[in-house]
Amino acid sequence: MLYLVVILLSVSGVLAPYDLGVNYPDNPICAVRGFSVSIPCTYYYYYYPTSNPSIQVIQKLWCSMNSNTDICMNPPYVYNSSSITTSDFEYAGDDKSNCTLLIHNVQFSYSGEYRFRFITDQTGGRWTGVPGPTLQVADLKVSLIRLSGIGTLKQGDSLNLTCDVNCTQSSSQFVWSKNNERLNTSGPVLHFPAVTVRDSGSYTCTWKTNRASGSETISLLVEGENQWTIWIIVLVIAGVIFISVTGAVIYNRRNRFLCDCRFLHTGQKKEDDSTIFANVQQQKKESIYENVQQQKEDTSNIYENVQQQKDSFAVYANV
Repeated sequence: MLYLVVILLSVSGVLAPYDLGVNYPDNPICAVRGFSVSIPCTYYYYYYPTSNPSIQVIQKLWCSMNSNTDICMNPPYVYNSSSITTSDFEYAGDDKSNCTLLIHNVQFSYSGEYRFRFITDQTGGRWTGVPGPTLQVADLKVSLIRLSGIGTLKQGDSLNLTCDVNCTQSSSQFVWSKNNERLNTSGPVLHFPAVTVRDSGSYTCTWKTNRASGSETISLLVEGENQWTIWIIVLVIAGVIFISVTGAVIYNRRNRFLCDCRFLHTGQKKEDDSTIFANVQQQKKESIYENVQQQKEDTSNIYENVQQQKDSFAVYANV
């Protein structure tokens, strides 16, 4: 939409025509909450009869009509080139003809009409584009619609994944991906005539226009027919492994304990045998000693008897 104006000023009786204007998109601009959007804008300025190349734009302004009550001639502004501050509103244009506004992290409160105003270094060389474009903010939603089956998704169930933005424009594009890999399909609906376990995963719908984009993800979990059987088998195998490992550990500990006990018993037995052997040796020594002593005593007695007999025979002989 083109807005032209010819302002006739009387300067010392001479008419001075200006040609100033701002161009916006004709249709409302749709944006997804939490993402970014750009509001395209162009502007122009020159003087008749020929354009003066020395004219400079000294100030550029954007205002939201949610907070600005006039035609953007006075603050507040969402962007002011003379007082640049960090915000979600970024000027993506230049000082010549581009006045595009880029809005980050779009919120519902950002919905509404926006206007651009520029001021040149010439007297009366200022202009506000009226009316401005309208921004619509919506949520991007991905919905699962069951066509067959109830409860938990099972193999063979039919369903649709639907991507929806309630301010979708005719130029919208929908891109689907599974686990971050793009699918060879397009359109707001992803159809599954009969799901399988392999269809499980994270599905992302990305909505795009030439001015905005957004994405939303939904998870799909499909259970197989023998899902519980598989889990039971897994649990049984895990239980058998656990019991086997536990039994092996207990068996090793028991064998180690028995070996220790046998070692202690054998050692004790050796000590006992050594003690018995020592006692036997001692007894043998004592018995031999006693026998020797007894033999000595017997020999002494015999000797004494012989001597007594000798003495008796001598007395008899003398008689």
